[in-house]
Amino acid sequence: MTFADNLKRICSERGTNPTALCKELGLSTSKVSAWYNGSLPKQEVMLMLARKLDCSVMDFFADEEDLHEPKAVNEDEEDLLRIYRSLSRRAKHEFMSMAYEFENREELEGDKESTHAV
Repeated sequence: MTFADNLKRICSERGTNPTALCKELGLSTSKVSAWYNGSLPKQEVMLMLARKLDCSVMDFFADEEDLHEPKAVNEDEEDLLRIYRSLSRRAKHEFMSMAYEFENREELEGDKESTHAV
């Protein structure tokens, strides 16, 4: 996928479009045409776009294979995915930190249980 394809996809996921995004950021809307014709924005513009869209600059360079969404196997997993996907990047980091802490706690408690059974 091209930069422009990914920008359009990410904008759509956020309920906007590249032209509206450029207007919000005070950029010339002619930049959108240049991007669709293969040009890449300057680094500082990419950073502005990523901040406004709450994504990583790397998201603008995703391939098709990077975009496959994991499928939930039950309602609990569906809820977890829905919650996670609705969070900001910072909140996702905090959410994952809590999940890792919980995972470590469960592993330690599992170790305690297995030693009691011996």
